Amino acid sequence: MLNHTRESLFQRAITVRTKKKLGQNFLVEPGTLDRIVDTLNLSSADTVLEIGPGLGFLTERLCETGARVYAVELDRELLEPLNALNYPNLTVIHGDFLEFDINQIKADSIKVVGNVPYQITTPIIAHVFGEIGEPSPWQSKITSLTMTVQIELARRICAPPGIKDYGQLTLLAQYCAQSRILFKVGNEEFIPKPEVQSAVIEMTRLHKPPVQVEDPAFLRRVIVAGFKERRKMLKNNLSFTKLSEAEIIALFAELGISPSARAENLSLPQFAKISQALAMHKSLSI
Repeated sequence: MLNHTRESLFQRAITVRTKKKLGQNFLVEPGTLDRIVDTLNLSSADTVLEIGPGLGFLTERLCETGARVYAVELDRELLEPLNALNYPNLTVIHGDFLEFDINQIKADSIKVVGNVPYQITTPIIAHVFGEIGEPSPWQSKITSLTMTVQIELARRICAPPGIKDYGQLTLLAQYCAQSRILFKVGNEEFIPKPEVQSAVIEMTRLHKPPVQVEDPAFLRRVIVAGFKERRKMLKNNLSFTKLSEAEIIALFAELGISPSARAENLSLPQFAKISQALAMHKSLSI
């Protein structure tokens, strides 16, 4: 069993010159690393895909569970220490995770995990799950996505309607997964120390979307338009539909939605109702 102290992980971390452009901050708190692994509930029957393993501090703990671990690392200089871990159940892959074909992993169920670069967290979510109306080619394989992210982004993912954090990312997350913040992580637990606080978030894939619409791609378009100028009333952001303001107000009235409603105050089911009604109106007008 591993018995790495914070000091030993710290000493390993300071031997590497971190690359700011890659968002490298190594998590060196053993208790937090253990908590992340515990949330995954792994056994030898599981397959894990790790994003950006860095020096392998989390990787080691993942491998100790007996699960099959695939670790995708972009920094060529970190491949040697990762391969030196020498676990028979570990496959180290050199590449950019955002370009990695997850279907290369021959498994029916994959748990994705990582202490990820904060600047690419949203693209990672889109790469793993896809977009509304455009699921990723491997979405059905994904069991969960567990990440250490900037706490502000974690709040955006889990935000309820009506607050500043609520937005497009919130609705994408709700459409494909059940999300929750597991615990906070202090910046003193990283080397080098980031300027922001972090949190571990878990996104468990839904087997089907929580709302059913005939055209999910159109739903996404309505959501994107709604948040393009979020302080505007939603009716003023729907000009792409070619409907008049009076027609949109009448449609909102039928749905029981205020004509002054803004995107940030509407739930995913409400967006789905608006999308479905707009799509039907468009088809009747053709």
